[in-house]
Amino acid sequence: MHAKKEKIRVEIYTTAHRILADLHIFAGARLTDIMQSRETASFFALTDVEVYDLASGQELFRTDFIDVNRSHIVMLRPLEAQARSREDFQTSF
Repeated sequence: MHAKKEKIRVEIYTTAHRILADLHIFAGARLTDIMQSRETASFFALTDVEVYDLASGQELFRTDFIDVNRSHIVMLRPLEAQARSREDFQTSF
């Protein structure tokens, strides 16, 4: 059985890297749901990935796929929500 998924663009910080990537979640799920899911207990599978050195900001590499160990994640945030909130803010004035 194949569950329908959707992707959201996220920004992930580790102690050494800043990662921009697409995180695939079950359709209708929230980011907090995926953070608590047993399916992602150890790793997050990411696609369309850009990895930057946190200290210098220099791009280290791009790749189609990467697994990130959950225990290395310091912060994770959705980028789409930020873009939408900026648009809402700008159109409200």
